[in-house]
Amino acid sequence: MSRIQTLTVQTGVIAATIACAGLALASPASAKPFTQDSYIDVPSCPQPQTQVCNQVPTANVGAVMAPSVSFSANGNHCSDIIAHVIVDGQEVGSAQVGPGQSTPSYDLASYRSHTVGVRAEGVPGGCNAGYLSAWGGTLHFTGISPLS
Repeated sequence: MSRIQTLTVQTGVIAATIACAGLALASPASAKPFTQDSYIDVPSCPQPQTQVCNQVPTANVGAVMAPSVSFSANGNHCSDIIAHVIVDGQEVGSAQVGPGQSTPSYDLASYRSHTVGVRAEGVPGGCNAGYLSAWGGTLHFTGISPLS
């Protein structure tokens, strides 16, 4: 093998190594951030009214990578609520939120659809004089869209 042929082979090997390293470090070209906001509410909690509004409105999210969900209470609430976040029929967490405030994010299992709901529990104060009459807010879903 001549010196020129040897240099050509070595240059090719170096170029291939650099290209492979670049591919290994690159993120998937078709993966992209996923967000979905779903408004839920109970305009009138069932009678007899108590602090726990047993109606649980839900929203669905499709199969995404690394999904999570949080809940933000409406800014027009006149008292705090405790938002019990329920994923596929099981409570995954709860947090007290005031008007316009959000719960922490709760992780969901990847690559499967989920049904997420909130059961609201009233907190005395403001316009809450012993029962929760209505509430609403937004479920915020985030994750990574699957490769398409």
